[in-house]
Amino acid sequence: MKLYVTAVLKALILSYMISAAALIALAGMMYRLDMGDTRLRVGVIITYIVSVAIGGFYVGRKVKKREFLWGLVVGLLYYSIHIAAVIAAEGVFPDRIAPAAALALLCMGSGMLGGMFG
Repeated sequence: MKLYVTAVLKALILSYMISAAALIALAGMMYRLDMGDTRLRVGVIITYIVSVAIGGFYVGRKVKKREFLWGLVVGLLYYSIHIAAVIAAEGVFPDRIAPAAALALLCMGSGMLGGMFG
């Protein structure tokens, strides 16, 4: 059990480190290239998908048993932490529920896919 918990925590840390680096790079590109709002949103979503997929891949390599399930767990935890931080910072807005549900599915799906390849 300890192996699973440490693997998931390390995968989450790895995912958030990749997200932070990619979002900083995206902010720099936005500053230098004067990117539009749509491109910025697409870049953020791609950042989330890639970072969770890498976290799922990592946990799949470490656990070696039901990799897709552990990748799904990483995606779900990543999204849960992310949405908790957003709610704490901004509050809950009903018009953001549908995009948040889509982001949840993207995070869980990419974590599961990364776990399958792990």
